[in-house]
Amino acid sequence: MNQKISLSQYRAIDLTILAAVLALCQSLIYLASSRWFPEQLYVVSPVAAMTALVLMRWSACAGIHAALGGVLFAALSGGSWKHFLIYGIGNLLSLAILPVLRGDRKEKIRGDALLTIVFALAVQLLMQLGRGAVAALLAFPWVGCLGFITTDLLSELFTCFVCWIVRRIDGLFEDQKHYLLRIQSEQTR
Repeated sequence: MNQKISLSQYRAIDLTILAAVLALCQSLIYLASSRWFPEQLYVVSPVAAMTALVLMRWSACAGIHAALGGVLFAALSGGSWKHFLIYGIGNLLSLAILPVLRGDRKEKIRGDALLTIVFALAVQLLMQLGRGAVAALLAFPWVGCLGFITTDLLSELFTCFVCWIVRRIDGLFEDQKHYLLRIQSEQTR
């Protein structure tokens, strides 16, 4: 039986799988770091890497993963309601990169390793700035606001590394409409 699914069904399945992978990775990283390195001030999180991946695949739908990742991080860390807001809403600033992804720019980013790394770094930095800004709005002292940026430095390296790797896998770090049309074109040839 050759049953086809619609683009919206494909997107829903893809976004659900990516959200599950994000939740699993965030949980495993948190478990490992809290047991092996509990005294470390720095954290590593897959949220920006997954958000960058979803931005490339589905553009604004990445807001789901940015917010979900932030809320999950706050929950795992035992954060207060303010931390849920800081991470959940602050991560959404990563969507400010959407104008960069218009037209054929996604393909240019995917095709160039340096542009991929700059894109990944920009997504991570926007999230960090968003967290700092929300913390400031919640009247955190400036040192606390700065902490939401500086404690996540390892995640910048992680995000750049992950994006650099996934860009090399066919169809993974690619706009999915473009990818599906490309595959369909290749099959008809």
